[in-house]
Amino acid sequence: MQLQQLIYFMTVAEQGSFNKAAEKLFATQPNLSKAISNLESELKVNIFYRTNRGVELTEDGKKLYQYSRTIRNQMELIEGLAVKEAPRVLSVASYPIITMGRLMSEFYNCHRREPISLKLTEERMYRVIEMVESGEADIGFVMSNQMQLKELRHMINFKGIELHILGMDTWYANLGPAHPLYDQNEVTMEELLQYPFVRRPDDYFSNLTHYLEIDGVRLTNFTQVVYLNDTSAILSLLRSTDAFRFGPGLSAGDFSAYDIRTIPIRNCKIQITTGWIRRKRETLSSEAEDFVAMLQKLYPLSL
Repeated sequence: MQLQQLIYFMTVAEQGSFNKAAEKLFATQPNLSKAISNLESELKVNIFYRTNRGVELTEDGKKLYQYSRTIRNQMELIEGLAVKEAPRVLSVASYPIITMGRLMSEFYNCHRREPISLKLTEERMYRVIEMVESGEADIGFVMSNQMQLKELRHMINFKGIELHILGMDTWYANLGPAHPLYDQNEVTMEELLQYPFVRRPDDYFSNLTHYLEIDGVRLTNFTQVVYLNDTSAILSLLRSTDAFRFGPGLSAGDFSAYDIRTIPIRNCKIQITTGWIRRKRETLSSEAEDFVAMLQKLYPLSL
């Protein structure tokens, strides 16, 4: 197998057509078709379905594409070695959590005299996995409940990613000073039902919790739901209205800085697994290792 064959294969997959791929590669279609045919013969699998509209990846083709994309990312890193002063970059993809902003600030203060570019992207879990897989992020921060964990493990294993567990958590209610239940030491799901529930827009993993239940109350029982994808908007809503959100105990200190309390929910048996992910068989940069060390301090008494 040659690297050029994989480049041809990826271009056909991305263009969805041998004609378009040939134009992009400045190659003839017969040569391109022959290269793909030789690759299929060598691997003993079919990697494309041929249709009147072009080509589509088979299941084996999808796997090969994922592996090939990793190889391409590695080649780009190798080619980057030729740059005399390659910039130092820490890129983190994170499940949306207020704590991550504090960690980035702490990292900056520890390394402020070093030429390091910082990049933090907050996304839902599926996108975090994609960013780590593609090389857009060095590491990813993920949180999953018991209904998501099995699928998370299955997906990251398929994508060549490994999960490192940091600790276990559960859900609490985040309430601001304008909320009628703000001064309580504990809240119940029945009490929360009458108030707006703030959450991020759904993705594949959040849909797995559609029928999640706490103390006999399902999330689907909430009739008032506010979807927001902006941390500052969520903070403003929590501080000035009777809306609330579910969140881990991990962020209690960070929310308290905004006068938002993290209150236990009676009979909450939600199990939150918190961890970070990376591509398998890759060496982390010193910057990424330093950031992982900070993540590992989030749950000092766990595991």
